[in-house]
Amino acid sequence: MPVAPATDFHPAFVVPRYGEEVIGGAESLARLTAEELSLRGYRVSVLTTRAMDHHAWKNHYPAGESVQNGVKVTRFSAETRLGNPALDRVTRSISEGVRLSEDEQAVWLEGVVTSEGLFRHIRENSGKYSHLIFLPYLFGTTYFGSRIIPERSYIIPCLHDEPFAHQLLITRMLTSVRGLIFNSPGERRLASRLLGIDDPGPVVGMGFYPGGGDPNAFWDRYPVRGDFLLYAGRREAGKNTPLLVDYFRRFAASRPAAASLVLIGAGDVRVPPDSSHLIFDLGTVTEQEKWDGYAAARVFCQPSVNESLSIVLLEAWLASRPALVNRDCEVTREHVRASGGGLTFGDYPEFAEALLALLEDRERAERLGEAGRRYVEEEYNWDSVIKRLLDALGVDDS
Repeated sequence: MPVAPATDFHPAFVVPRYGEEVIGGAESLARLTAEELSLRGYRVSVLTTRAMDHHAWKNHYPAGESVQNGVKVTRFSAETRLGNPALDRVTRSISEGVRLSEDEQAVWLEGVVTSEGLFRHIRENSGKYSHLIFLPYLFGTTYFGSRIIPERSYIIPCLHDEPFAHQLLITRMLTSVRGLIFNSPGERRLASRLLGIDDPGPVVGMGFYPGGGDPNAFWDRYPVRGDFLLYAGRREAGKNTPLLVDYFRRFAASRPAAASLVLIGAGDVRVPPDSSHLIFDLGTVTEQEKWDGYAAARVFCQPSVNESLSIVLLEAWLASRPALVNRDCEVTREHVRASGGGLTFGDYPEFAEALLALLEDRERAERLGEAGRRYVEEEYNWDSVIKRLLDALGVDDS
């Protein structure tokens, strides 16, 4: 791969968690983009905390500097007030849509995860980095960190249409930095509505390389047999995995031999005992095992409505799998419309009808999967993404 011409371009990605073991869309976006820039000869750094898990924010990694896949990573101790009654109260109030004062919003942002060591490093090394790229929007590392040198700070917000994004301190933060960068047109439109700005910033997204899945390796490794619907990602209410389990159980009750459901990823999911022969919870798997799962699946389902890009959906399309997505998610719905790579559902009858159609009409399913693959290869290849990123940051790479 050609080395980039010498420039003074030296970005630092600032993210609350970082590492190959860290599961999360924003975290994967930061890591893979930083690694791709490094591969192309750019200096790139990551400033992050020592935490690995986003539920407790316990310090896991050692503090200090390391180099990971060509990227210089500097870690600082994470600080959190999780379990504090005041934090619990304001977080619950925000989730319920209660209007809070700025002081109460600050309790939330100060309490989830911050790092005084990280902030001190930014202040003391203000001339070292040409660009500070913060993500995602809803953590104290982004809110307080982006205020230190706002004229050189960019935010990749990874926005969802959720109560947290509507808080005054958040909208003020998003309009006070040098620029915003979005993962998809749907996320950009959400920001436009949220901020009252016609042009809140460019869409850059994330690049992908095909993973080379082996369906036979999947069949040899797991006791799954026959056609199956695959879900990959965090298993939690915010991603609608309980809804997917419920819908699939209802589908299987009417058509018990049509397919099974396979769930992979981190988090807890409850599979009722009477469905254990049809719903397989494989838990966290390796990157290769995930791609083997894509290759073996008949259909991929993304039930979440909280997506700014949906990495797993785009990966499944690279494996030529047809997709079934929740119509209430503007981002994934638009991916399907733009690509022609799947079907949408809004309730259980539509879910059952669409899933049955994809299972029974194999030629149609293959056409949809191939359309999805072409879409990802054209729109989310790394050459295009890096060019869009450099343009968004005002870097002349001619």
